[in-house]
Amino acid sequence: MTMSAPDEKVGVSELAANPQTSNSSIDEKNLNELDGSASASAHDLTKADRGVDVVVGLLSGHADDEELDPAVASRIRRKLDWNILPLLFVLYTVQYMDKNTLASSNVLGILVDAHLTTDDFNNLATSFYAGYIVFVLPHAWAMQRFPISKYIAINIALWSVLTGVQAACKDYSSLFGVRFLLGGSESCITTGMMTLIQMFYTRLETTERIGWTIQCNGLASIIGGFIAFGVAHVSPKVHPHRWQWFMIIMTIISAFTSAFWFWRMPDNPTSARFLNEEERLDAVKRIRINQNGVETKVWKKYQFIEALTDVKTWILFVFAMCGELQGGIGIEYGAIIKGFGFNTTQTTLLNIPSGFCLIFSISLGGLALRRFPNTRCWLAMIGFIPGIIACFFLLFLPMSNRAGLIVQIYLINMGGLGLSMVVSLCTIIYSGHTKKMTANGLFFFGYAVGQMLNSQFWKIQYRPRNTVPWVIILVSLVVNCLCVLALRIHLVAENKRRDAEKIASGKEYDDFGYVEKTDADGKVHKVKVPIQYLDITDKENRAFRYAL
Repeated sequence: MTMSAPDEKVGVSELAANPQTSNSSIDEKNLNELDGSASASAHDLTKADRGVDVVVGLLSGHADDEELDPAVASRIRRKLDWNILPLLFVLYTVQYMDKNTLASSNVLGILVDAHLTTDDFNNLATSFYAGYIVFVLPHAWAMQRFPISKYIAINIALWSVLTGVQAACKDYSSLFGVRFLLGGSESCITTGMMTLIQMFYTRLETTERIGWTIQCNGLASIIGGFIAFGVAHVSPKVHPHRWQWFMIIMTIISAFTSAFWFWRMPDNPTSARFLNEEERLDAVKRIRINQNGVETKVWKKYQFIEALTDVKTWILFVFAMCGELQGGIGIEYGAIIKGFGFNTTQTTLLNIPSGFCLIFSISLGGLALRRFPNTRCWLAMIGFIPGIIACFFLLFLPMSNRAGLIVQIYLINMGGLGLSMVVSLCTIIYSGHTKKMTANGLFFFGYAVGQMLNSQFWKIQYRPRNTVPWVIILVSLVVNCLCVLALRIHLVAENKRRDAEKIASGKEYDDFGYVEKTDADGKVHKVKVPIQYLDITDKENRAFRYAL
C-alpha cells in the first residue's frame, strides 16, 4: 500500500514522550501537543497523519514474526554490499575528483590561461561552496519528497555537464558562475549517501560503510593524481590546454556514473530490484534494531523545528564548520607542495600518498570500532591528533627540510578517521526522517561555510611558510576535538537520563504501534507495525538510545 495516501491515520499506542503516556492511541496531533506545536484543525491533522514509513506496507502482517535468522541476515548483508557499495564507491570517488578539478587545474596552468590572480583562484573555490550553501537545505527537502537515488543521479548528470562547461570558460567571471552551479548540484551527494546507507544497514555497519565510502576521497586523490600526471605531459601549447583536457576526462567519467546510478541504485529496500519480495522484508527486519526507521515521504514541520532546537545539531554544525577550515589543503595542495621546492610534475605525484594515509586511518578506525564498540567519539579525537602534531612541525621545521614538510601534509590527512566517525554519528543519532534530513543538511551547511572560509586565508603574502593558515588549521583541529568531546558527554548524559526515567516509571517500553488504512470499500484496517516505522523522532521514542 502507499503510505502517503491521505486517508491513512497513525496511532502510536506505545509511544511515550514521557513514560506515563497511556495505552490509548496517540495521533499526530497529540504528538505535536507533546512537542509544543499542536495542529489547530482537523485538516492539518489529516495531512500530518499520512506520513509513516515507506516500509509499513511491506511489514503488514509480519510484526509478530520471529527474529531473523543470523545466517539469513548475513546473506542479505552480503547481497546489499555487492549491489550497493560499488555504486557508492564510484560516486564518491568521482565526486571528489570533480570537486577538486580546480585544484588539479591550478597545477596544470589554469591561472595563466584564464588570466587569474591568486585571489581570483581562492574566490573560485569559495564560489563552489556558496552554491553548496544555497542548495543544500532545498536538496534535503527534495530528497525526502522525491525518489532519492533518481534525484541524486539527475544531479550527477547536471554536474557532469557543468564540469565540461568549465573547460570552455576563458575568464574569472564565467568560471565563478559555473563553479557556483557546480557546488549547488553536488551539495546533495554526501547527505544523500548518508541517508541511503542508513536505510540498508545497522548502526555498526553504517559507520563502517560510511568510513569505506569516505575512503574513496583517498582513492580519488590517487586516481586524480595519476590522471593529472598523465595530462601534465601534454604540451602546454596544445589546444585544448592541459587543464581543459583534465576537465573533459572528468566530464566523461561523471556522465557514465550518472547513468550507472539511475539504472542500478534503489531508493530504499522496497525498490531494490536485486532483492525478491522475501529478501526485501528480511532487509527491513535486519535493521529494526536501529530504532530510526527507513524513509518517510512527508515533510513534517514539527520534526524540522525539533532538529533546529536539538543541541546535537549545533554541536555538529560547529564541528563541520571548524573542521572544514582544514579543507583548503585540498584546493591549495599544488601551491603548498610547490612552495616546498618541488616542480609541476613532482607536485602531481606527491599528493598521492595523502590518499593512502586517509584510507589507512579510516581502515584502522573501522577495525578498532569492531573491537571496541561505542568508541566513535574517542576514535574521532584520536584521528585529529596527528594533524595537530603536523601543524606544529609545519610551523617550525626548516623550509630546507622538504621531506619532513611533505610528510606533515600526509599526517594531516589522517584526520579522515575523525571525519568519518562524526559523519556516521550524524547519520545514526537522529530518528524521524524530516529531522534526520534537516540535521544532515545543517551539518553540511556548516561544512560549506567552513569550505568557503578556508580558501580565503591562503594568501600569497603568507607563502611559503604559510604561518597564518597553519595556525588556523591547528586551532580548528583542537576545536574539533572539543566538539566531539562535548557531543559524547551530551549523548552519555541523555542515555543515562532515559535509563533512570525508565526505572522510575516501572514500565517496559512497548514495541509496536498501528497504522489504520481505509480500503476501497470504506473499511478501516488496523496494521500492527514496529514503533520505529511510524516515523517518530529520537526525542519522542523514549526507547531510543544514542550510539557513542
